[in-house]
Amino acid sequence: MSNKSLRDYILKYIAIIDCNLKKKTKVIPLKELVDMLNDLNEMLNEYYLEDTSRCSDIAILKYAPILKEIMKQDKSKENRGFYQSLMKNAFRMCSYNSLHHYMLYREWDEKDKFYLPRLNIMQGYVHYLQELDDVKSSVNLVICNMPSGYGKTYPEKISEAWSFGKDPTGTILSLCSNVDVVKGGSNTVRAEMKSEKFGEVFPKMRYSRDDKEYFLKETDGNWKLRDCKLVSSYYADTVNSNVVGERASKRIHIDDLYADYLEAMNQNTNELYFNRFTTVWKKRFIQNAVEKVVVTGTLWASGDFIARLIESEEKDHEFEPDKKYPFTRISEDGTVVIIQVPALDYKTGLSTCPELRTTEAILKERARIDEYLFQTNFQQRPIDPEAMEFSYNRLRIYTEKIPRGNSNCYAVIDATRKSGKDFFAMPILQKIYVGEDEYDYALVDCLFTRTATKDMYQDIVNKIIEYRIITVVIESNVTSELKQNIENILGEYGIAYCDIREKYNVAKKEERIEAQKSNIRRKIVFPERNLFPLKSDIGSFMDNLTVYNSQGRNMNDDAPDSLAMFCSEIMEGGSLPARVKPIKRPF
Repeated sequence: MSNKSLRDYILKYIAIIDCNLKKKTKVIPLKELVDMLNDLNEMLNEYYLEDTSRCSDIAILKYAPILKEIMKQDKSKENRGFYQSLMKNAFRMCSYNSLHHYMLYREWDEKDKFYLPRLNIMQGYVHYLQELDDVKSSVNLVICNMPSGYGKTYPEKISEAWSFGKDPTGTILSLCSNVDVVKGGSNTVRAEMKSEKFGEVFPKMRYSRDDKEYFLKETDGNWKLRDCKLVSSYYADTVNSNVVGERASKRIHIDDLYADYLEAMNQNTNELYFNRFTTVWKKRFIQNAVEKVVVTGTLWASGDFIARLIESEEKDHEFEPDKKYPFTRISEDGTVVIIQVPALDYKTGLSTCPELRTTEAILKERARIDEYLFQTNFQQRPIDPEAMEFSYNRLRIYTEKIPRGNSNCYAVIDATRKSGKDFFAMPILQKIYVGEDEYDYALVDCLFTRTATKDMYQDIVNKIIEYRIITVVIESNVTSELKQNIENILGEYGIAYCDIREKYNVAKKEERIEAQKSNIRRKIVFPERNLFPLKSDIGSFMDNLTVYNSQGRNMNDDAPDSLAMFCSEIMEGGSLPARVKPIKRPF
């Protein structure tokens, strides 16, 4: 029988059974219906081997739905086992074109299931992993955040195996910070492809130990299938590996870049990862291939790699909630999908996956950890610790560089004796009128370097001239000749508008910062993250400021300390000369 004839018979059988279920024809006796289902099952098995993809579509759209309806109408126990066996086979055939069905079929007979208990939080994720694999789909970036232990990496690896079952000619690149994790993921993909269920769904890719050419090469970090058109089918590398010579054609998977929240709060590391993603990792595709990327992980901090990636995509796209899948947003052009699954539902406050963790268990865990860590790690809402007094989400921010106008500029200098551990800090702030004798101050530039003070004289003068700074207050604890040297150089330039003063501080740094933290957050406006390069002086200054921890453990605190001095000496007038005020004589 030809393919077309076989398909026509299958569709005819399905149509007859469907009409019978809808009572549009004379009711078929149950025994005849069972015989018809047996015949239909055999025809589908034959057709699956001849035209797997079309047969899979029929199973998804027509066959599985009518089986479901039959099982719903016939509630007798007599045929339950028969129906279940047909449904299992239907899911096998559906699985070729449906990753969702494959995830269910592969653990059909398993006692301990992964996917079914997580269906509420995983189905949207699995759907868009399939979309990413479809060359006709517009989806090219899937970002998935879930709490630690929810299993976000595993379905991605199963989807990679499923992808090779559909098309074994391409290449996948997998990156992670941990070498054992990334190679373990590679082994998961190969183990799946060697499994019995995989061979049942993808008969042309059925694995046999006797087939010595199924894998042309096979190691934990690099392997190649017989039909691969490139150098390798799979690369598993750490994020610190040199991947310049590697090329993907299917997708790139970037997984869990941080060991814990302390690492995720290192802005230099975050900057490095984001730049590598932009310039190296997502460029590792063969020529003319559409970039297809999956990023999975748990949010640890407001400025970590995933948080920054989401922030970047939100600047480029408008996102709307997915109409079908919870915790999922999709961009207006359909290219970017963001899935963020909280432990507790944002609306109800109940566990999003009670089969995995009950509401009570999550609340107990919440009571044991800091709230910022719970909100970020469990709820996928990145906030910073309370002790991080000057994290970005606590500062007032400006988003465009402030033009230099006629407004006055001021600066303070927290000097160093010699180059080394501490920073020479000279924040420059521009006075901004906000109305009714009220002023704010915007941080517009700074000098922030470990260079010794004696080598900074000319740089200081250059900034005074560039910004026409009218007042500079110098902390005089360290060096006494700084004021005189700056004045001498300014005199050589014929500049007399800058008033330079010295201030001797006796209070501890921590006390000064604590006393002025309200003014720093309330009266100073700071540049948003990435408005200036991180390696610039002002970028380094902002990094030093935003990671300051009031509980200690700071490598240095020169940025917040210099701002505290600015608030006390410039803003509050601590270094202004005393004014004579007339008083009435009491006699």
